[in-house]
Amino acid sequence: MQIGIIGTGAMGSLLATYLAPQTEVVVLGTWREAVEKINARGICVEREGATENVRARATSDPRAIPPVDLALIAVKAHQSERAAQWARQILKPHGLALTLQNGLGNFEILAAQVRSDRAAMGVTTQGATLLGPAHVRHAGRGSITLATTMSTQRPVERIAALFNAAGIETQLTRDISSLMWSKLVVNSAINALTAIYRQPNGWLAENPEARALMRAAAQETANVATALGVILPYADPAERALQVAIATAANKSSTLQDVLRGAPTELDRINGAVVREGKRLGVPTPINEKLLRVISNPRLAQRNLAARYG
Repeated sequence: MQIGIIGTGAMGSLLATYLAPQTEVVVLGTWREAVEKINARGICVEREGATENVRARATSDPRAIPPVDLALIAVKAHQSERAAQWARQILKPHGLALTLQNGLGNFEILAAQVRSDRAAMGVTTQGATLLGPAHVRHAGRGSITLATTMSTQRPVERIAALFNAAGIETQLTRDISSLMWSKLVVNSAINALTAIYRQPNGWLAENPEARALMRAAAQETANVATALGVILPYADPAERALQVAIATAANKSSTLQDVLRGAPTELDRINGAVVREGKRLGVPTPINEKLLRVISNPRLAQRNLAARYG
């Protein structure tokens, strides 16, 4: 299987280190330093106490990539439109484009470019921290869940088989809505708070104030999902968010990494999506609203968040 991974950030780099030893992989991105380092010495990955360089090929020009069977989207939400256009350019006629991005709306952007019968989505609980160009730390072992439809069942099954063979625990589901909202519950609870407190995921579980806010945000998001008729794959959304924070304790969330390097965040597609859907459905989302307010104003104090904005 020929794979084009669109994105040279933390998740794209991590996935490339798993998949490149198994099949033909090309990484596509606009980060010049990362592209150059991948071509020069591969991707440096720190995993389970060991460090290795995994050889791969990279380019910033989609025209330089031979047609691929799978275009794997691993970029930030604000880059979705360009990534979807690139996926259309590099896919074989019967290839599949797969998004593993955070938040709502990315799948729709992808499907509009490549057609819905050539688009798929998934979620991952893998933790990846970007340490530099083509240098990533695997900060929390997780899994991938891929959604299937009548038109994508076979190619998605092949992708899942490849991922499992590469050491990435992968399962399938037919419930796309449940898949999207199950990840949104976790992201809305963890990402903004890690950026506000400037702490890794596990710190949220250890700090009573942050833990209470995390649980409240998760429950709000679950309430919106329930109002939409979505059945989540777990009974206790607050507990699920806590479990993920503990399992990825050393990981700096993608939002925290964005804030630390002054890059745009994806929170409009995460907490923002929860707030918009909540307003449309008449479901209160005060914690998600306040997290958005705090993260958008760096002058607001990070300490005593619950007391000031709870």
